[in-house]
Amino acid sequence: MHQLARIFWSWFLIRGIIAVLIGLLALFMPAATFTALVILLGAFMLVTGLFTIITAVTRRHVYRNWGWLLASGILSTGIGILTFVYPLATGIALIYFVAFWALVMGIAEIAIAIQLRREITGEGWFIAAGVLSVLFAVLILFYPIAGAYTLTMIFGIYALIAGITLLSVAFRLRNIGRQTRGRRIPVT
Repeated sequence: MHQLARIFWSWFLIRGIIAVLIGLLALFMPAATFTALVILLGAFMLVTGLFTIITAVTRRHVYRNWGWLLASGILSTGIGILTFVYPLATGIALIYFVAFWALVMGIAEIAIAIQLRREITGEGWFIAAGVLSVLFAVLILFYPIAGAYTLTMIFGIYALIAGITLLSVAFRLRNIGRQTRGRRIPVT
């Protein structure tokens, strides 16, 4: 364990620094960050699609339903290419996807809370969370640019918190590594 702390603390440090930088970019340059996220999504879908196509074709004798795998690879590749050709359209589609997801989740949370109100206490909080999800969805649907800005801000805050957490872990691991440097660690 102590040897792992000495070895891996720098990986946590690097990941933490990158996450903090990405978080700050998202908070201070939201338009550029949103565009970059859309392009990264497109690249991910393109690469994933190509590997899925290759897997489907080369393993068609192993997978009985390899046609479905091939179709999903073609779809993913196509969406990836469309993202590069029409990044604005992909960004808008992503915003609407998040809005519809929040809407469905909010309605589901409200319905579940109403069904569980006889079995649990505090279901009002669950209903409130559902209502907030629905309101968030409606706001994004009517104001998609504000939705893109909000999603980028949420991503930035998340990346900043994750980065700070990773930095904290890195320095803890470094301290563990320093405390055990030169000491013999018993093997059990």
